[in-house]
Amino acid sequence: MTGLRIAATAAFVLALAAPAGAQVVPIVTIELSSFSYAPRPIQLAAGKPVRLLFINRSSSGHDFTARKFFRSARILNGTVPEGEVELAGDATAAVELIPARGRYKVHCSHFGHTLMGMSTEIFVQ
Repeated sequence: MTGLRIAATAAFVLALAAPAGAQVVPIVTIELSSFSYAPRPIQLAAGKPVRLLFINRSSSGHDFTARKFFRSARILNGTVPEGEVELAGDATAAVELIPARGRYKVHCSHFGHTLMGMSTEIFVQ
């Protein structure tokens, strides 16, 4: 009987923690590596919340600079000072936002990285 009570209590607590109709925010993983981003291009849905998970696969630092994109989006969680996400080597970061429709350019602002191919675009439809 005790096991049944514990299970029932756990189910009740979980039901309270996740309100009915709660949305699960999709995660889009953006990988930064030595002089590239993946996916290329990045495609998002306009007006719908999304969590961008940035993973730096390189041992050196890179950033994800998209000033116009971040300025036009509604940031829900995370920080994007001056429209960029800075990542040390092997680091991760997340930003939750609601993107605005448009086409946005992305690049790494570290010296020479854009010239070496570290750029892409974000398409929000």
